Amino acid sequence: MKPGRTLRARLLMGVLSAVTLIWLGVAGVGYLKISHELGELLDAHLAQAAAMLLAQLGEETGELELEHAPRLHRYQRQVAFQIWDGAGRLRLHSHSAPSSRLSSAEEGFSRSTVEGLRWRAFSLRREHDNTLIQVGERLDAREHLSAEVAENLLFPLAVALPLLAGLLIFAIGRALQPLNRVSQEVAIRDAGNLEPIPTAQAPGEILPLIEQLNGLFQRLQATLENERRFTADAAHELRTPLAGIRMQAQVARETADDGARQRALDAVLTGCDRAARLIEQLLTLARLEAVGSMPPREICDLSRLARDVLAELGPAAHEKRVTLELQATEPVLLPGNEVLLRVLLRNLIDNGIRYSPRDTGVTVRIQTDGLAACLEVIDQGCGLTPEERGRVMQRFYRVPGSKESGSGLGLSIASRIAALLGGDLSLHDGAAQRGLIVTVSLPMPPG
Repeated sequence: MKPGRTLRARLLMGVLSAVTLIWLGVAGVGYLKISHELGELLDAHLAQAAAMLLAQLGEETGELELEHAPRLHRYQRQVAFQIWDGAGRLRLHSHSAPSSRLSSAEEGFSRSTVEGLRWRAFSLRREHDNTLIQVGERLDAREHLSAEVAENLLFPLAVALPLLAGLLIFAIGRALQPLNRVSQEVAIRDAGNLEPIPTAQAPGEILPLIEQLNGLFQRLQATLENERRFTADAAHELRTPLAGIRMQAQVARETADDGARQRALDAVLTGCDRAARLIEQLLTLARLEAVGSMPPREICDLSRLARDVLAELGPAAHEKRVTLELQATEPVLLPGNEVLLRVLLRNLIDNGIRYSPRDTGVTVRIQTDGLAACLEVIDQGCGLTPEERGRVMQRFYRVPGSKESGSGLGLSIASRIAALLGGDLSLHDGAAQRGLIVTVSLPMPPG
């Protein structure tokens, strides 16, 4: 992927473009305004010159010879006048004036082209003898003045723009130094250094970025810590069933008693089942930890899923002589993920079966209030103390003294699934302080 332009280049181009556009706009407006005012001023001079000639003109006129008149100004040759008598004869004129009339107009301002030259002329006629006075100025002189005005307006831009670019490069470079320091600090860090970046001297513009980076470092630190703890706990938990399987296999190999060998082999099978379940739970938990957000949702019938899971776990409950009961309204529809809901139900109901005494029952109750679905799994076991309820959802935690096999991951997995589905899981005492009620609240769509 082609990298984008740097912030330095974007700021520099943005500021220079804005300054250039504003300067050109101001120069354009100024040029138009000055050109207009300059034209008005020069027109006024033409009219004034014509009036002065009229005021000083006597009865007798002749040709005014200006051939050897001194040149007092560089635009002197660009201005001309003519005086025509009533018979249309040229009686007086400046040396720079053409031989024909400057303009065909009889009164006021006009533009004309005479002998290949363009003129701006003012005409004034004396009433009593019909004498015509015309004062004109070459238009190329006016255009030359306008060009000089435009040049004087744009010349500072040509000089100031490079200077401004240099100052901006220096100023932007200094302003971006904190961002460069943060970038360098992150670049030279090793993979295990997740300490927060100091924010004491950070400018306000990059402070949110640094705070977000520090938040990311904290989340990575927590994730890595969970990974290390998960790996250590998993290794510890797997070591126990594997050691038991090895020991029972050695007993079966070395004993000559058929009964002892059979019991050892049965223990090997039990240990394998326990290890397989532990591995399955570990894989499930690992997959849930890798899920950053809820998987694609679908409308699920919680009552149907509970009935299916109860049917799957029926043989295990029958073997332990534990009855299973479903109390649910048909159907209970909610947005979720069927696979995750099955895992949640299986873990909670399996826990209830494992920790319920023989000849008791496990009840699954599903209720709704229009806003949420409430799933309750009620067993008749020995229950949990308040201290144990605070720790039992930790990974691999098992109640001390429990004789039931397990990995200590069931409630942790169920709690994680409930959180992914937007709900929560809580533990309560059963009726008459006997057993445990696991309650899962899951949101339902409006209506």
